[in-house]
Formats: sequence, C-alpha cells, structure tokens
Amino acid sequence: MFNKIKDIRTPVKIDILKLLLDGDWHRESDILRMAKKQQHLGGYMGAVTLATMVGSLNNMLKSEYVEKQFMNGELSYKISDNFVGLSRAAYNRYRFILK
Repeated sequence: MFNKIKDIRTPVKIDILKLLLDGDWHRESDILRMAKKQQHLGGYMGAVTLATMVGSLNNMLKSEYVEKQFMNGELSYKISDNFVGLSRAAYNRYRFILK
C-alpha cells in the first residue's frame, strides 16, 4: 500500500486521499469544494474529473479501493473498510518520509 501511495504525484489526489482517510462517507460536492479551494487544477474540478481520479486510484490499486454510493440523492465516496487502516499507516509513513 505504501508503494502505491508514494507513487501518487497529483496533489489533488493526495488531498482527496487525506480527506477520505477518516473512513467516512463524503459527499461529492464536499470533495469538489475542497479540491477547488486547493486550486490544484487552475481552479476548476468537476464531477467528471473526480470520477476519473477515483477510477484511476481504483485501477492503480487493482481493487474497489474507493467506494461510491448514492446517499440522500447525491453521490458519495469513501475508502473501503478493508483499506482504511492500511491507508492511514501508509500515508503516515509517506508523510514522515517527505519531512
């Protein structure tokens, strides 16, 4: 897991990963709002870009790493329960190495 996380080079993907590390469901609109605040993509990021990034993460990890589900009429995302603990440990190690 660590090797996969350290290979992520897109800042907005790292920000999305950090947001999802709590293991809770996050509404698409909240994720997009956070990404737009970070201004990683010239100030624009839409639902299609987010879906593409989630698909890319899942493809890179060869699993349903990030789950998606409609909740209260809006698409929501979360890291699969099977990967939350591993992801937190891998991300913390990644952060430690960056220092």
